[in-house]
Amino acid sequence: MQRRDFLEMMTATLALAGLNGCSETVPEKIVPYVRPPEEIIPGKPLFFATAMPMAGYAQGLIAESNMGRPTKVEGNPDHPASLGAASAFAQASVWSLYDPDRSQTVTNDGRISTWESFVAALANPLAERRAAQGAGLSILTGAITSPTLAWQLEQLAQKFPLAKWHAYEPISSDNVRAGSRLAFGSYVDSQYRFDRADVILSLDRDFLSRGPGCIRYARDFAARRRPGQTSNRLYVVESTPSITGAMADHRFPLRARDIEALTTVIGQRLGVLGISSSQDIAVPWLDVLIRDLQEHRNSSLVLAGDEQPPAVHALVHAINETLGRQNTVFYTDPIEARPVEHLESLKAWTRA
Repeated sequence: MQRRDFLEMMTATLALAGLNGCSETVPEKIVPYVRPPEEIIPGKPLFFATAMPMAGYAQGLIAESNMGRPTKVEGNPDHPASLGAASAFAQASVWSLYDPDRSQTVTNDGRISTWESFVAALANPLAERRAAQGAGLSILTGAITSPTLAWQLEQLAQKFPLAKWHAYEPISSDNVRAGSRLAFGSYVDSQYRFDRADVILSLDRDFLSRGPGCIRYARDFAARRRPGQTSNRLYVVESTPSITGAMADHRFPLRARDIEALTTVIGQRLGVLGISSSQDIAVPWLDVLIRDLQEHRNSSLVLAGDEQPPAVHALVHAINETLGRQNTVFYTDPIEARPVEHLESLKAWTRA
C-alpha cells in the first residue's frame, strides 16, 4: 500500500469514529446508595483471597476489587503453590468476568431456565438409576483436587454404588502418571526443589511455564540466580523453543522422538542398574553434561516433558535415584482425588 493511500484510509476511519461519537446515546442517571455498604469506600480497593483452578489444580490468588468490581488478580504470597506470583492465565482471568458471552442464567436448549427445573428434570432418571443401585449411570468430570468436591462425589457414589466415575482433561499428565506406575508400581506425584538443585537437566519439559507447580518452580529457580547466591546451571534438551529453553545456560535442540534414546544413553553412562543399550547419540555436548551431573550428585535434578512416553519418565526416576535425589525430588500420594489415566478413562466411558 502506498503512503498516500494509507493516509486517506486512516482519515476516513477517524471521520467515521468522530461521527459515532456524536450519535445520540441513552441518558443514564447516577444515584447514590440508599444504604451504602460499610466496607466499600470510593477510591479504596478491597482484596479477597481466592483460588483459580487450572487443569484441576488450584493457584492461590488475591483479587483486587474496586467498588464491587474485580479489576486485578495477583498471586497470594501465603499460598505455597504461587508465593505471590501469578501466571498469564491467572492475570487474564479477570477479563472472563466481563465477557459479554458469559452465561448469566441457567439455560436449557438455548432458553432461560432455572436450577429448580434442572433438578426436576433429573429426578425421574436418577430415581430409576437408584433402583438399580446406579447401574448404567456414568459421571464425567475433569481432574478433581478439591477435597470438598471429592467428598461430594464420594457421597454420590455411596447412593449409587454401581455408578462409574470417569475423569478427563484435554491436556493431562497421562504419560507422567504411567511412568510413575512403571517405576514404583503405583501412582505417585513428584515434587521438585529447584532451590536446592545446582545442576538441572530438562528433557523437553517447559517447567517454568507449564504444569501445576510451574509458578512455584519459577520462583525457586529464580531465587538461585540472585546476586550473592551460588547460581544453578540449566541444561535444556527440547524439540520446540520454550520459556525454559530461553532461560537455559545450555540449550540443545533435538527431535522429540530421539529424546528416549538420549535418556537411555544418559542413564547407562550414569550407572543406572538394569539399563543396557546399543543406541548411540552423536552429540558433542553429552560428555560435558554427564560429567557435570556426576560432579553434582545429591544436588542435581532431571525432568522429562509430559509428552514424552512413560518409559522416559520411568528412566528419569531411575536416573534421579542414582544421582541421589533426596535433596531435590520427593514423592507424595497423588493430589488428584481419584487418579486415573485420563485418556484410558475416556475410552472406557465411550465403550460403555
